[in-house]
Amino acid sequence: MEILDLYDKDMKLTGLTIERGKRIPPGFMIPIVAVYVYNDKGQYLIQKVAPQKGNYYSTTAGHVQSGEHDFALAMLREMKEEIGLSATKSELKLVKIRRYDYKFTFLYMLKSNVPAEMLRIQKDEVESVMWMSHEDIDLLCKMGLFNRYHYQFLLDCEERLQNKR
Repeated sequence: MEILDLYDKDMKLTGLTIERGKRIPPGFMIPIVAVYVYNDKGQYLIQKVAPQKGNYYSTTAGHVQSGEHDFALAMLREMKEEIGLSATKSELKLVKIRRYDYKFTFLYMLKSNVPAEMLRIQKDEVESVMWMSHEDIDLLCKMGLFNRYHYQFLLDCEERLQNKR
Protein backbone atom coordinates (compact mmCIF):
# COMPACT_ATOMS: atom_id res chain seq x y z
CA MET A 1 0.00 0.00 0.00
CA GLU A 2 1.39 3.36 -1.06
CA ILE A 3 0.70 6.43 1.06
CA LEU A 4 0.76 9.84 -0.61
CA ASP A 5 1.04 13.29 0.95
CA LEU A 6 -1.75 15.75 0.21
CA TYR A 7 -0.86 19.29 -0.86
CA ASP A 8 -2.97 22.40 -1.27
CA LYS A 9 -3.41 24.19 -4.60
CA ASP A 10 -0.30 26.29 -3.89
CA MET A 11 1.81 23.11 -3.54
CA LYS A 12 2.08 23.49 0.21
CA LEU A 13 2.18 20.32 2.28
CA THR A 14 -1.01 19.97 4.35
CA GLY A 15 0.16 17.29 6.79
CA LEU A 16 -2.58 14.96 5.54
CA THR A 17 -2.06 11.72 3.62
CA ILE A 18 -4.12 9.42 1.46
CA GLU A 19 -3.79 5.86 0.24
CA ARG A 20 -2.93 5.63 -3.45
CA GLY A 21 -5.99 4.81 -5.49
CA LYS A 22 -8.42 6.57 -3.15
CA ARG A 23 -10.32 9.59 -4.43
CA ILE A 24 -8.47 12.84 -3.78
CA PRO A 25 -10.70 15.17 -1.73
CA PRO A 26 -11.71 18.46 -3.38
CA GLY A 27 -9.17 21.21 -2.82
CA PHE A 28 -6.26 18.83 -2.38
CA MET A 29 -3.58 17.71 -4.83
CA ILE A 30 -0.90 15.04 -5.09
CA PRO A 31 2.52 15.34 -6.74
CA ILE A 32 3.57 13.22 -9.71
CA VAL A 33 7.00 13.06 -11.33
CA ALA A 34 7.76 12.33 -14.99
CA VAL A 35 10.94 12.30 -17.05
CA TYR A 36 11.79 12.25 -20.72
CA VAL A 37 15.13 10.61 -21.29
CA TYR A 38 16.61 11.65 -24.64
CA ASN A 39 19.76 10.67 -26.51
CA ASP A 40 22.21 12.13 -29.02
CA LYS A 41 20.13 10.74 -31.90
CA GLY A 42 17.09 12.83 -30.92
CA GLN A 43 15.21 9.78 -29.64
CA TYR A 44 13.25 9.33 -26.42
CA LEU A 45 13.29 6.37 -24.04
CA ILE A 46 9.72 5.11 -24.05
CA GLN A 47 8.22 2.34 -21.98
CA LYS A 48 5.33 0.05 -22.71
CA VAL A 49 3.37 -0.23 -19.50
CA ALA A 50 2.68 -3.79 -18.33
CA PRO A 51 -0.68 -5.22 -19.45
CA GLN A 52 -2.05 -5.33 -15.88
CA LYS A 53 -1.21 -1.60 -15.52
CA GLY A 54 -2.88 -0.45 -18.75
CA ASN A 55 -0.84 -1.76 -21.70
CA TYR A 56 -0.08 1.66 -23.23
CA TYR A 57 3.09 3.58 -24.07
CA SER A 58 4.42 6.44 -21.99
CA THR A 59 7.49 7.98 -20.52
CA THR A 60 8.71 7.05 -17.05
CA ALA A 61 6.56 8.59 -14.33
CA GLY A 62 5.19 7.88 -10.91
CA HIS A 63 3.70 9.05 -7.65
CA VAL A 64 5.71 10.86 -5.03
CA GLN A 65 5.47 8.78 -1.86
CA SER A 66 4.66 10.21 1.54
CA GLY A 67 7.74 11.81 3.06
CA GLU A 68 9.46 12.40 -0.28
CA HIS A 69 9.68 16.17 -0.39
CA ASP A 70 12.54 16.39 -2.87
CA PHE A 71 10.72 15.69 -6.13
CA ALA A 72 13.92 15.20 -8.14
CA LEU A 73 14.94 12.41 -5.76
CA ALA A 74 11.47 10.88 -6.16
CA MET A 75 12.02 10.94 -9.94
CA LEU A 76 15.40 9.24 -9.58
CA ARG A 77 13.77 6.54 -7.41
CA GLU A 78 11.01 5.93 -9.98
CA MET A 79 13.51 5.64 -12.85
CA LYS A 80 15.66 3.19 -10.91
CA GLU A 81 12.65 1.10 -9.82
CA GLU A 82 10.78 0.98 -13.13
CA ILE A 83 13.52 0.83 -15.76
CA GLY A 84 16.77 0.37 -13.84
CA LEU A 85 18.22 3.70 -15.01
CA SER A 86 20.47 5.50 -12.55
CA ALA A 87 21.32 9.19 -12.70
CA THR A 88 22.26 11.99 -10.37
CA LYS A 89 20.07 14.83 -9.22
CA SER A 90 22.27 17.32 -11.07
CA GLU A 91 21.66 15.47 -14.37
CA LEU A 92 17.88 15.97 -14.11
CA LYS A 93 16.62 19.22 -15.61
CA LEU A 94 13.25 20.53 -14.46
CA VAL A 95 11.25 21.49 -17.55
CA LYS A 96 7.88 22.49 -16.14
CA ILE A 97 5.32 21.93 -13.44
CA ARG A 98 1.96 21.03 -14.99
CA ARG A 99 -1.35 20.97 -13.14
CA TYR A 100 -4.16 18.58 -14.05
CA ASP A 101 -7.26 18.31 -11.92
CA TYR A 102 -6.05 16.99 -8.57
CA LYS A 103 -2.36 16.51 -9.37
CA PHE A 104 0.67 18.52 -10.27
CA THR A 105 3.43 16.92 -12.31
CA PHE A 106 7.07 17.82 -12.04
CA LEU A 107 8.40 17.18 -15.54
CA TYR A 108 12.12 16.52 -15.97
CA MET A 109 14.50 15.77 -18.81
CA LEU A 110 17.61 13.62 -18.69
CA LYS A 111 20.20 13.05 -21.39
CA SER A 112 21.46 9.47 -21.66
CA ASN A 113 22.71 7.18 -24.39
CA VAL A 114 22.20 3.93 -22.48
CA PRO A 115 21.21 1.02 -24.75
CA ALA A 116 17.61 0.00 -23.97
CA GLU A 117 18.62 -3.65 -23.73
CA MET A 118 20.97 -2.78 -20.83
CA LEU A 119 18.09 -1.62 -18.62
CA ARG A 120 16.50 -3.87 -15.99
CA ILE A 121 12.78 -3.29 -16.06
CA GLN A 122 10.31 -3.90 -13.26
CA LYS A 123 8.14 -6.53 -14.94
CA ASP A 124 5.01 -5.85 -12.87
CA GLU A 125 5.10 -2.18 -14.02
CA VAL A 126 6.82 -2.18 -17.41
CA GLU A 127 6.64 -4.64 -20.29
CA SER A 128 9.49 -3.16 -22.34
CA VAL A 129 11.56 -0.05 -23.06
CA MET A 130 12.75 1.26 -26.40
CA TRP A 131 14.22 4.36 -28.00
CA MET A 132 11.71 6.09 -30.29
CA SER A 133 11.65 9.12 -32.54
CA HIS A 134 9.05 11.85 -32.16
CA GLU A 135 7.46 10.57 -35.38
CA ASP A 136 7.06 7.07 -33.92
CA ILE A 137 5.51 8.55 -30.79
CA ASP A 138 3.15 10.63 -32.95
CA LEU A 139 2.03 7.45 -34.69
CA LEU A 140 1.34 5.71 -31.37
CA CYS A 141 -0.64 8.77 -30.29
CA LYS A 142 -2.75 8.74 -33.44
CA MET A 143 -3.48 5.07 -32.76
CA GLY A 144 -4.56 5.89 -29.19
CA LEU A 145 -1.72 3.85 -27.72
CA PHE A 146 0.36 6.62 -26.12
CA ASN A 147 -0.63 8.36 -22.88
CA ARG A 148 -2.07 11.71 -23.99
CA TYR A 149 -0.76 13.63 -20.97
CA HIS A 150 2.71 12.22 -21.59
CA TYR A 151 2.49 13.37 -25.19
CA GLN A 152 1.96 16.93 -23.96
CA PHE A 153 5.00 16.44 -21.72
CA LEU A 154 7.00 15.51 -24.84
CA LEU A 155 5.98 18.77 -26.50
CA ASP A 156 7.04 20.66 -23.37
CA CYS A 157 10.44 18.96 -23.47
CA GLU A 158 10.95 19.61 -27.16
CA GLU A 159 10.11 23.27 -26.63
CA ARG A 160 12.76 23.37 -23.90
CA LEU A 161 15.31 21.74 -26.23
CA GLN A 162 14.48 24.21 -29.02
CA ASN A 163 14.99 27.15 -26.65
CA LYS A 164 18.42 25.84 -25.66
CA ARG A 165 19.68 25.92 -29.26
